[in-house]
Amino acid sequence: MSTISNFDDALDFMPSAKPKSPRRTLFATLRIVVEAMREGFRAAHQYQELTARGVNHAEAANRVFGEHFTAR
Repeated sequence: MSTISNFDDALDFMPSAKPKSPRRTLFATLRIVVEAMREGFRAAHQYQELTARGVNHAEAANRVFGEHFTAR
């Protein structure tokens, strides 16, 4: 049986964190940005439709934010 000589030896049973590939994180970040932009465009389109149908601006904004930007 071996003795532990330092703190790192004591934790060698823990799984090591593997660094993510920079390419993978870049694509994941881009996907998040594109999805956020799509959601924003959908919300803007819905807002324009509501105001074109005569819904006042405050009510239209409340509806759009309630549907698109609530915590999920």
